[in-house]
Amino acid sequence: MPTTANAVPIGTLLTSSATPIIVPRVQRPYSWEIGEAKELWDDIISFHARYPESTINFREYFMGALVGQADEERNVVEILDGQQRLATLTILLSVLRDKLALKDPEAARTIQIGNIVKFVQLGASPEYLLTLNKVDRVFFRQEIQEYPRDGQAETRVASHVLIRKVREFFDRKFDEYVGEEGSPPPIKLAYRLHSIINNNLKVVFIQSSSWDDVSDVFERLNDRGKGLSTLNLLRNHVLSMTPDHQLDDVEDFWEQVYGLSQSSSKVDTFLRHVWITHRGDVKKQSLFKEIKAVMATPSTKDELKDPYKFSKNLAADAEIYKAVLGGTHSDPDCTRWLKAIQTLQATSLLPAALSCVDEWGTAGDQAALLRSLVTTFVRFGVITGGDSSSLESVVYKVAYVVRNGATLEEAQSLLRPLLRSDDQVLENFIELSIPNAKSGYQRHLLTELENHYSTSVALRNEGPEKTAGDSSVLWIEHIYPQHPNAGWEAWKGHESLINRLGNLTLVHKKLNVTASNRPFSAKQRIYRESGLHLNEYLNRFDDWCPSSLDQRQRYLAKAALLAWPRF
Repeated sequence: MPTTANAVPIGTLLTSSATPIIVPRVQRPYSWEIGEAKELWDDIISFHARYPESTINFREYFMGALVGQADEERNVVEILDGQQRLATLTILLSVLRDKLALKDPEAARTIQIGNIVKFVQLGASPEYLLTLNKVDRVFFRQEIQEYPRDGQAETRVASHVLIRKVREFFDRKFDEYVGEEGSPPPIKLAYRLHSIINNNLKVVFIQSSSWDDVSDVFERLNDRGKGLSTLNLLRNHVLSMTPDHQLDDVEDFWEQVYGLSQSSSKVDTFLRHVWITHRGDVKKQSLFKEIKAVMATPSTKDELKDPYKFSKNLAADAEIYKAVLGGTHSDPDCTRWLKAIQTLQATSLLPAALSCVDEWGTAGDQAALLRSLVTTFVRFGVITGGDSSSLESVVYKVAYVVRNGATLEEAQSLLRPLLRSDDQVLENFIELSIPNAKSGYQRHLLTELENHYSTSVALRNEGPEKTAGDSSVLWIEHIYPQHPNAGWEAWKGHESLINRLGNLTLVHKKLNVTASNRPFSAKQRIYRESGLHLNEYLNRFDDWCPSSLDQRQRYLAKAALLAWPRF
């Protein structure tokens, strides 16, 4: 068929007599957020208010262009541009359907049969007027298109979360609007909005059976929605390179990648971190361009060039990365240091962590490098205030060399220059102050100091205590309170002293609430009750003052050299 462009109401596209629309596999998952949904809702409500009653007849609200490729053999239209708008309008129609279900079930059925599914013979499977890509298809049907809905579908990826959030947004905005003075009752508002969507919202629908024609139009049109993320761009590129007989498998691999997280930004970060392990540092904004160029280079090894192998390896890396992020590992030492990376929010360490867990089969080597990474981060970045970009550059090099066959010693040799001398670490630790905004730093330092003291006691055969890392209910306690009351005399230089490490400790949540702003003598009894070795040193003091804080911090500084030793 030749290329055609017709102005049509949405009701012409989403109607039981229309040709079903499908989102091809190369298109991205659902990506509209509340901002885009709000814009659509506000536009429709403003249009409704501007033309009361029958004055709305024959009025038009233009929503831009949709681009589709007609597949005459399958009797469907593949939508290249406009899936976000059609999916979001279908979500809104499902909300109107459910609002009408109790008061006017026939009207609800009209929306279901008229705008969401085609009429089929009794007992036949429903034929949906809009079918999303593989990532979203099942969830969209269960959450939006099925009627009546059978509970909530399971959200697996970021796009599922967005679909649900947009549906909840429309549901809430409908109820809020009905509650406004002068608004029509719910059933009339539902009728009205349904009519606007069907009859007044118009698009220019451009379609052709020629892929070259519609793709050329697509590239020249400005999409009203959001731009493609790096991950979506790469997925589309890889699928376009994949032979037909491998497409289903490759699409399954990418579904596993999307399942890494319900946050699209986290999945994009994963992609960059994986690429760093293969090729070294690359900036986020140039990531897709570089990957595309490398894949097009004949000399590139197959695992980075072949779309099937690339996708399969990426899916496997996604599973490992998920475990790294979650701090899950069969070896307890590896688990300890992976959790430390998360506590510190040391995302720069993740590529190297991914490399060693993926490449090395020996848990002992993995744990040794993970501890070395954490130790470097703490000594260089947290204690001595080293430049984060310098640390990142070295760690990314570690990630690359480990992926390419480096040994533990070779990896550690790259990190050693960043460790700083023990004298410098000691000097900086004595004055170390960590703001509450870096509570992860506070928690890690206190946890590892407690683990060090507990281990020392165990080695003296005095019986090991439960380590701080075993408990998720330990809270950071300010010995001299952040907001001193009548029980405390405010210290001179309060702001500079309050977050000194010597003024911080760990106690269980219940004890933290009990301690609060109580006098130091009362707090001491609570600290003894905590059973943590970190708090034993506090028994030496009759009162708590700046000199007490300084003395304790010097004591902790000596332990720091043993808790994060040079390697």
